[in-house]
Amino acid sequence: MRALLPCLSREVYLNTGGTGPLPIPAADALAAWARRAPGIGRGGAAAEREMAAEADALRADVAALLEADPGEIALSGNTTQAVGTVVTGLALAPGDEIVTTCLEHPDLAGPLAAAADRCGGRLRVLGMEASHGDLERAVGEVAGPRTRLVALSHVSYCTGAVLDVAGAARAARAAGALTLVDGAQAVGAIPVDPRALGADAYALPAHKWLLGPEGLGALWVRPEALGRIRQAVPGFASGTGHRPDGRHEPHAGARRYEASTPPAALLPAWRAALGWLAGLGWGWIHRRVREAQAAARDALAGLPGVEVLTPPGPQAGLVAFAAPGRDPAEACERLARGGVTVRWLAHPPALRASAGFFTDASDVERLRAGVAALSGC
Repeated sequence: MRALLPCLSREVYLNTGGTGPLPIPAADALAAWARRAPGIGRGGAAAEREMAAEADALRADVAALLEADPGEIALSGNTTQAVGTVVTGLALAPGDEIVTTCLEHPDLAGPLAAAADRCGGRLRVLGMEASHGDLERAVGEVAGPRTRLVALSHVSYCTGAVLDVAGAARAARAAGALTLVDGAQAVGAIPVDPRALGADAYALPAHKWLLGPEGLGALWVRPEALGRIRQAVPGFASGTGHRPDGRHEPHAGARRYEASTPPAALLPAWRAALGWLAGLGWGWIHRRVREAQAAARDALAGLPGVEVLTPPGPQAGLVAFAAPGRDPAEACERLARGGVTVRWLAHPPALRASAGFFTDASDVERLRAGVAALSGC
């Protein structure tokens, strides 16, 4: 299995939460497309049918991963684009409110703040304790008749905690609001069923825990929410045609949120990555992520002077930690020089290790030794 992830022979790779390693099957699919592309008329009928079939198959693959229907899936360029599709598609008015947590990645926090600014609305941000705790209670205490959206991560990018999405969604529904979930650090690391969580929209990328290429992602939308999320950027791919009066006929399902031609080279590459992962077994993958994350967390917690910031409770593949007296960016660079790749975070100032299904005991030991050297242990 590790042989199909060649970067693992060069380094201890613990940054899947940033960008996952590209497996050989995905690289082969990219190369095969590049070899074929110069010899075909890419705008011809046969090529267009092939691309449409690949897109349909990819939606089905993503839907299967989410226990969903393919008609509930829209392809996107990444999580950011998928999140923006939902946020800009809301009919927000002056005085409307959006509720979120203090644990959000800028790619969610930014669109939320911009949406509130555009409409003269209000962004209500839950504090650290509330964000890590009983979100049904916390959201319920601030959500009111002007709340239109509750938006949060499934897994926090900065602490690694699995947030109480189901509780937040119940409180949102009680207030008449929609729930948008950023699943960037969840899908591929833990089991995900957006409908069971109570989400109305769930965004995810290809290139993190699903080991696909950069430049692709997906958006799941609950069918009942379609009427409340307008098409922010309708285009050629988002409808079944255009009427003589200029009106646009949107697709019946989530495909209405796909604006234009998908990246043809990336479709088979992500499908190849998903197929390889499915062949390994999602149950096995999720168990291995859980075990590797626990091993990394325990190894770091045992080092004097190192503070593990990932809170107790449900966790996925991330471990956030601080080495006192060390600038996170400098510490990240020193670890990289020693062959250990992690991510540094600005808020809170910390390092973050992503433990993947491929992370083994020797990887954890090299992480421990590298951080011990940073801390002078």
